[in-house]
Amino acid sequence: MRVIRGIVGVLLALIGLVVAVVGGVAAFWLIGPDDTVQSGEQALSSKGLAVASTPDLLNRHGPVLHVDVRSTKNQPVFVGVARDFDVSSYLKGTAYTKLVQVQYPIALTTQDAKGTAGPLAAPDTLDWWVTKANGAGTQSIAWPIEDGPYDVVVMNADGKTAPATQVNLGIEIPHAFRTALVIFAVGIVLLALGILLVLFRRRPKKAQPTGGATTQVLYPQDNSQSSQPQYPQYPPAQQPGPAGPQQPQGPPPGRPPVPAGPQQHPQGQPGSRPPAYGQPPQRPPVQGQPPQQRPSGGGTVRRIVGVGLAFGLVTGCSAIPEPNSVKVLTRPAITDAAAVAVIKHYNDVNNKANSTRNSKLIATIEGGNLVRESQAGYTIDQYAKAKPMTAFTYTKSVIGAPEFGSYPMRFVSSSGISDNPKYRHVGLWERETAGSPWMLTFAAGVPTTVKLPDLTGVRPATKADDTRLAVAPQLAATSLATYLTGGTKSPRAAAFQPNAQITSLLAGIVNNRAEKAKQRGSTRGISDDFAAPSQSPAFVTKSGTAVVFVSLTHEYTLLPGANWQFWWAGMPENAFSPATVKYQSSLTSTTIHDAVLLIPPKGKIQVASFESQLIEAGGY
Repeated sequence: MRVIRGIVGVLLALIGLVVAVVGGVAAFWLIGPDDTVQSGEQALSSKGLAVASTPDLLNRHGPVLHVDVRSTKNQPVFVGVARDFDVSSYLKGTAYTKLVQVQYPIALTTQDAKGTAGPLAAPDTLDWWVTKANGAGTQSIAWPIEDGPYDVVVMNADGKTAPATQVNLGIEIPHAFRTALVIFAVGIVLLALGILLVLFRRRPKKAQPTGGATTQVLYPQDNSQSSQPQYPQYPPAQQPGPAGPQQPQGPPPGRPPVPAGPQQHPQGQPGSRPPAYGQPPQRPPVQGQPPQQRPSGGGTVRRIVGVGLAFGLVTGCSAIPEPNSVKVLTRPAITDAAAVAVIKHYNDVNNKANSTRNSKLIATIEGGNLVRESQAGYTIDQYAKAKPMTAFTYTKSVIGAPEFGSYPMRFVSSSGISDNPKYRHVGLWERETAGSPWMLTFAAGVPTTVKLPDLTGVRPATKADDTRLAVAPQLAATSLATYLTGGTKSPRAAAFQPNAQITSLLAGIVNNRAEKAKQRGSTRGISDDFAAPSQSPAFVTKSGTAVVFVSLTHEYTLLPGANWQFWWAGMPENAFSPATVKYQSSLTSTTIHDAVLLIPPKGKIQVASFESQLIEAGGY
């Protein structure tokens, strides 16, 4: 037992020493009272325009991420966290550095991604960052890591120059310091217990003094007939003892002899030999009870280790970050506050561009067919020497921002018009990439007499909506083009509610053909072809009605007859083709018609708005 106790003690001491060292190092060197594991300040730079972590680097959520960044060249720096699809779109095609591994507390592993030299949009101007810091000196963020693919981005604030920074990364794990202290304490307890087991020795029992001759214990004869107990007699003083050195006879000086109690043979074992001299007699086991065993130190050790592990698990489970389970992230295209800021910026730039008819300036806030329409309008106004447009603004905007997980992203708005209370402005805004500005790509004036559905909470239309609506959104767009091309007798006309603008357009087409027909031989043919784009943005509102934004292209062609020539005789076509220019092969023009369609679950398609803008005229 002594050897086993020593072995167990040494093992406990070694285990306790290791556990105590691990807990102490973790508590007082790696973590500290702020529960944060720090990487220490590390050099982090890029030959490109940014340093961005990969989603695998933040593959657990729960802890708080701390990032401190400062430039080694005294340049303003930026640090931010965003969803991976935003960061990927922002840096796509641009040279930058990937941060692929952090080995706490001292090592960062990076890889270079090839691409162009940029520049990138200044990161602080973008509205999709989850958290960010921007400016001179040390910039810091603290972000509770969320479930899903997120990236950390470090770059210079201008988005144009390569960053050279010193970065300190920290992970704040709740209760990590307390857990480390518990581990340290358990290690100390195990170490102390091991030392005690090694040093502890059971004190031996003191032997009975026997004098010079060994006292012989005699078993009495069977005296069952006598009621008086029989005591063994000491041997005579002159009786020689066992061979060996002679000891003083009799009890120790000053202590009387102690008589022994009655002795009997072990029950059930008659004739057993008496116990050896100098050894206590063996007591027989009580019938029906197992023989008693000496408690071993193993049970105590198991209890201590078990309690320590249980306490460590209870206190430390909250310190273990959960692995990420969300693989794909989405988000609203824009917040209401950011959308209002986008519209306000548009108001300012639009009025400035309109006042000077600056085609380049208007192209910074408008895109798609809309910017072609605005620039064409500037050309027509300049040719007509019209006064600049009066300044106006879009007010009290209602925002509909659907969820997106990729680019391009869109949101819709319904706003009042400061100088025209009879109409509401309905706009479609688009961002092509994460680094692109928001652009107005579709604009229409809807009469206030038309009841628009609530645009808040809209979502992009899907294939599943094709069966829920009276007409699939894309089919409605192509049906409108077919209807206008074929006129009022088109089989598609019955799917639409009558609209004043469409009725006027179709009447104009009929009148033009009638006039040319009066001049026999003057024309070989006239065509008005309307085409819908391959995709028309469509959104489904909370009421179930779909809102579809359709930009139709109208190509007008007149083929002159033999020995005939035609020219544009009036506005607005003269802005692109003066009356002095004659055409003998063909007379052409291109017009864009913007239509807002409302498709209910049942019933006809309503044309909420229909506006036209000539963008080109000429011929051959």
